[in-house]
Amino acid sequence: MDLLDHLAVLKGITARADRSAEIERLLTLVNLWEVRSRAVATFSGGMRQRFGVAQALIGDPRLIIVDEPTAGLDPEERNRLYDVLAEVAEDAVVIVSTHIIEDVASLCDRVGVLAGGRVQFIGTPDDLSALLLGRVWISDQQPAAGLVLSSRLLSRRRQFRIMSDTPPDPRSTQIEPAIEDGYLAVLKGARPC
Repeated sequence: MDLLDHLAVLKGITARADRSAEIERLLTLVNLWEVRSRAVATFSGGMRQRFGVAQALIGDPRLIIVDEPTAGLDPEERNRLYDVLAEVAEDAVVIVSTHIIEDVASLCDRVGVLAGGRVQFIGTPDDLSALLLGRVWISDQQPAAGLVLSSRLLSRRRQFRIMSDTPPDPRSTQIEPAIEDGYLAVLKGARPC
């Protein structure tokens, strides 16, 4: 992993033994030690993601910014990366840019939602879902009123998640809002409060 070795030098780790130890530590941390002799060009997308995290962690930086860190990872590697980033966050500031709500729920103490080039929300993940307390409904009918937050096809039936102060239709059921509901309401420009 010559690239990691060069990056370690750039980050001030000049002694060869120290660089080797740091590279071994990081590749083990991101579960790539066993493939250390392979060319990065032969790595899968998920392996490249993990390699990028190893690069970012060289020299124990105080600030780490990762963009979509779990994209392309299988569930086992995603959970491993959550643990790695949570451990790193004990001693450094970790900023995660992602659209993957599971990443936000698993990694973030604080959330900022950007839309239209502006910060539209800052708070905790719980604050984001709490924006819609008592105002999220689920229905299998396209609502005439309320804001459709999302819709999904489940068991061959369309299901709508709707933000509304009142039931959008007689068959709708009120549900607990999820982080995704708050996120989508903010993105759609709704005034959730």
